[in-house]
Amino acid sequence: MRRFLTTVVLTACVSRANAFSPRKSYVVSHEGDVDEMCDALEGNPQPSKILSKCHLWKLRIKCKNRMSLAKAFSLHLNSFEVDALRSCVPTLEFIEDGFDAVSRSGVSRSWGVDRMNQRMLPLDSVVLERDHEGFGSIVHVFILDTGVRRTHVEFRDQLFGAGSDFVDEDDIPDDCDGHGTHVASTVAQVAFARKTILHPIRVLDCYGNGDLTSLLRGLELVVEIMSKLEATAPAVVSLALGVKAGVWSGALERIVRELTDRGVLVVTASGNQNTDACTISPGNVEDSLTVSAVDERDARYGSGNTGPCVDLFAPGVNILGAEHESDTAYAFQSGTSMAVSHAVGAATRILSLAPDMPPRTTKRHLIATATRDVVRGSLLPNTPNALLYIK
Repeated sequence: MRRFLTTVVLTACVSRANAFSPRKSYVVSHEGDVDEMCDALEGNPQPSKILSKCHLWKLRIKCKNRMSLAKAFSLHLNSFEVDALRSCVPTLEFIEDGFDAVSRSGVSRSWGVDRMNQRMLPLDSVVLERDHEGFGSIVHVFILDTGVRRTHVEFRDQLFGAGSDFVDEDDIPDDCDGHGTHVASTVAQVAFARKTILHPIRVLDCYGNGDLTSLLRGLELVVEIMSKLEATAPAVVSLALGVKAGVWSGALERIVRELTDRGVLVVTASGNQNTDACTISPGNVEDSLTVSAVDERDARYGSGNTGPCVDLFAPGVNILGAEHESDTAYAFQSGTSMAVSHAVGAATRILSLAPDMPPRTTKRHLIATATRDVVRGSLLPNTPNALLYIK
């Protein structure tokens, strides 16, 4: 049976909490009922008997966002309030609310769509065939990023669907950074023409930064949108971002698993810290397809994370893509984010031809068909030497 603080002890903690320590934003993961916990915190007249014993309402805290699928909620707490809640409900998981988009840089020529459809170098200048008129299913692609400049000429034949902006809290997920537009344009270049619907969901600001709450809300929106579509509609989520190294979120793991169970493939970046990818969430979630990057010589991207949590390598260095500054602007970017966009595009090609393929099967297919033992450079032990291959 769980132990709870007595009313006297909790009241003492509340008194100290009000007097000291600034509040920070947290995402709290809870295995139980999120609404029940938040109602207890907010002093609901009829909280559960178990939570009422702890008198959580004395903390005078409001839940900012409730995320039922992720079994998490966000709120502002100071250190004393965190300690009080931990003592009262030891199973709660607290994470400071912040993460960064995967960084990128570099200048050279674009080559990714040339490399993906051949087993060995040198590049043969034969790019992926994109026209498959008359057959193939539409695949929904959710770009959780900095937004997308949808008016760019690169998207002139691209279909767009519902999206949202969890930074500005509106329904216009425009891009003021460039990262999301670049990722989306690479997905479009790799996918079959007119066989994808892109859903921009903005969770990162104009500097490529964001918080865990926005990411979780964005992923819950994916579930909401998918629930309104045909049951068999194939879908892929692009997460070219990651929570800071070493921080684990049970809520993020749950929502990735929930999406997978609902038929949505989640593709994530291994990260650009030149460390073990198993320290980066959500790339270390087993159900996600986690991608690291190589350059045009098949050499590992110098900052790309490796290790057993990596599933594949893909082109990710000096990739030419659309930019956000104008409808005709392009830029070269590098990083595992760019590798994610190639893998997402490849997954859409498979799902367009095999729309009933489950996410875990799609992941296994991409891994099984990858080119082996061509990635050069230093890799951490147990890193799969597998380069994305698609026709």
